[in-house]
Amino acid sequence: MYEKASDFEQFLETQTDNVSALLDVMKQETSAIAARQSPDIAATAKQKLTLIQRIQLCDAQISKCPESTSPSNDATQKIADIKAILEQCHQLNEANGIALQRAHLSIHKLRNLFQEAAGKNEMTYDSDGKASGSRTLGTNVKA
Repeated sequence: MYEKASDFEQFLETQTDNVSALLDVMKQETSAIAARQSPDIAATAKQKLTLIQRIQLCDAQISKCPESTSPSNDATQKIADIKAILEQCHQLNEANGIALQRAHLSIHKLRNLFQEAAGKNEMTYDSDGKASGSRTLGTNVKA
């Protein structure tokens, strides 16, 4: 029985490490979003997925332990700490998601402005209805 309690405590320690690492990655993601570094944003997304999978696996292992139904005071405190870190991760993830949505919308609007500006001056359409830029439209016409 002592060995199983030790496993339970080890799982809690591992879970604490996992959620702490997730929080660190979330903070890195926030910095990458603020700096508009898309390769870093993509890398942190992959790291987040890996850590979330680890957290889920560890959760499954913890739930199989009999101690999870009536944890000791120390274990209860560790569980509360894990939940608090996860709540921070959730809040940071929400904020990062909103920031990414705003950045995407901003880029979309900018792209539309460029297309409109180009369309006013040099956009033409071929027989298939595809838009193309043409600065030479009408330059070979002789009157």
